[in-house]
Amino acid sequence: MRAQPFTMEHWGLTLPDVDATPETAYGPLDEHEQRLLAEAHRAVDNARTARWMLGYSLEVVRRRRLYRGDGTRTWEQYLQQEHDGLSTSEADRLQKTWRLAQTVQKELGRPLPDSHLRKLQPYAERTSDQEAARAYAELYWAHQEGGVRLVANQVQQRVKKAVAAGKGVSDPAERSQAVSAAWTTAPEAVMPTQRVEAERQSGTPSRSSDPVDGALELLNVARQTIENATEDKAARKARSPEEAQRQQDAIRRIGRILSKVKVDADATPNVNVDAGAVDEDGIVDAELVED
Repeated sequence: MRAQPFTMEHWGLTLPDVDATPETAYGPLDEHEQRLLAEAHRAVDNARTARWMLGYSLEVVRRRRLYRGDGTRTWEQYLQQEHDGLSTSEADRLQKTWRLAQTVQKELGRPLPDSHLRKLQPYAERTSDQEAARAYAELYWAHQEGGVRLVANQVQQRVKKAVAAGKGVSDPAERSQAVSAAWTTAPEAVMPTQRVEAERQSGTPSRSSDPVDGALELLNVARQTIENATEDKAARKARSPEEAQRQQDAIRRIGRILSKVKVDADATPNVNVDAGAVDEDGIVDAELVED
């Protein structure tokens, strides 16, 4: 018989007898309300922690061959019977990533979303779990200080650029150093609109008065808004497959239109343009345009 999971008795969150209204609940949260909100957040953190703990438990069961049951059951049969048909590939992924998830949680003080974990894994593979955890925490807190929510696509883009710096480096130690250095020297993790506002308040001129740059700033804000919207779990549950396909087609159509836009210059530039710089201000991620 399975051990019983955690129950509501372990949780300090209770439903009210009467719903709060704008007249009865207003202004900053009091101490009791703050405790209730913290308990509500525990549900999210517990779910994310349980995800990597599942990977840990799967590795224990596999390596100790506990799945064999009466001696004849295979690993695949165990996953089918005890984990509701969990695929072997997903079980392998969970076993591969739980150490990184645990390390990030220790570094950050809270678990990271599974979507962020998947995007961060390539960086950890080329450096270490500890370095990846440190780098992710740095990126996370930079966004928090800027008032911007970190989304998986931003983690992916940062990792992609850092990993690219290690291509062609055969020595593992040198490759790790190159990848880590590329992450460290990457642009500050804040939204363009915040950067422009900070420059305005400090009296420092923006990087360009070109209207194309202004349009790019707006498109980056739009991209961030779309990325945030796609991670809204409540909306995802309510969305029909047909509606999702319509929205996906619209995003791809916008990407195709933008890819045909040509920016001309009358004067020949006197500096070499780094091809990598195009990615830095990219508007539509390739994943949103093509399968």
